[in-house]
Amino acid sequence: MIGSVISKVMLVDDHPMVRTGLGAIVTSQSDLVLVGAAANAAEAIKLFETCLPDITLVDLSLPDRSGVELIRILHAKSPHAKFVVLTANLGGNEIAKALQAGAHAYLFKDATSEEILTTIRTVSQGGRYLSPAVGSKLDETPTRPDLTTRELEVLRWIVRGHSNRQIAKQLAVGEETVKTHVKNILSKLNVASRSKAIALSHKFGLVQTEET
Repeated sequence: MIGSVISKVMLVDDHPMVRTGLGAIVTSQSDLVLVGAAANAAEAIKLFETCLPDITLVDLSLPDRSGVELIRILHAKSPHAKFVVLTANLGGNEIAKALQAGAHAYLFKDATSEEILTTIRTVSQGGRYLSPAVGSKLDETPTRPDLTTRELEVLRWIVRGHSNRQIAKQLAVGEETVKTHVKNILSKLNVASRSKAIALSHKFGLVQTEET
């Protein structure tokens, strides 16, 4: 327990029972104070501005915005605020996205109350925390490929179903140049076909749906 230091905690989860349970865990501790609980991102943004929490526990699956987007918004409002993801989402890609957005810790919802409290206190003191389960899940996730601007442009046309000749015409370059870009794209994505490249482009968010 952190002596006399009091950390202000806010909760963001669309399930009432979860908010109630987490609220009870937080309020049972003398060094923590619950300053707000929101059911969606819109409520969270308003509460955040008025309550100014030190630490915000965020679920990734919210009805109006993704938890990752919410963390990014709140982090921009207060760079010193800290965020703990507490979610049932087991996707490794979401872990990486949340950490990149500004999350300081990531827990699955089957975490014990002791682990949740330890995480809050660790983050409060400036630390970071990934549960062993989260760490192993993150290790299983391939890193986002580093494609050049031109390779991303070519990939967008691939996703749209264009052939190398059609892409060359669109980009006003030679077909051999396009073939070289496609070869590099497949190599960086570690796949052997255009169809698998398309699948990975969506998985990594390299090409937005509206662009296709």
